[in-house]
Amino acid sequence: MTRLYLVRHGAVDGAGRFYGHLDVPLSDEGRRQIGEAAAALAGLELAAVCCSDLTRALESARIIAAGHGLAPLPDPAFREMNLGLLEGLPFAELRQHPELASKRYEDMWSFRFPGGGENLQDIAERARPALARILEAHPGPETNVVLVAHNSVNRILIGDALGLPLRQVFGFAQDFGCVNRIDYDAERVRLVLLNWTATAPD
Repeated sequence: MTRLYLVRHGAVDGAGRFYGHLDVPLSDEGRRQIGEAAAALAGLELAAVCCSDLTRALESARIIAAGHGLAPLPDPAFREMNLGLLEGLPFAELRQHPELASKRYEDMWSFRFPGGGENLQDIAERARPALARILEAHPGPETNVVLVAHNSVNRILIGDALGLPLRQVFGFAQDFGCVNRIDYDAERVRLVLLNWTATAPD
């Protein structure tokens, strides 16, 4: 069995604007959140710490990996959703695009923003094979692997573990710095832990 500890990166210095592929760094609060996640994982023997190649995920992975003598293994396949022309746009300026202002996050399972945007199906097509490669490279028994990714990526992988279609992966939370655990073996996939944080969000 391979135990995947799926972590969402910490909070970022990107408040007030849209970011997906936009490369924003962790905030001080984000580093604190990931420090708590790292402390929770400190007693495990980790085979690898994998992550998105975006700074907020890579920095989070470095914080976790540091206590285990590992270097993070970044992969762009685990990047957050590309938001197209909204990338970097302040929330207040969304009114410039009234045709998009009514779109909800829940619409993103099939809708792509103009300008190179992605939807959940696009992310699934790149993230699922990348996860399969990780599991193949780190088979059990009782192997622990950390993957630091993003809100959309986490929802897809958790939804897969629960057998949910993509349009139904918005019914659970993925808070900054949260830890999830998914166990993979030859017979089944099992979600063991969902959206754990050391401090409950306000």
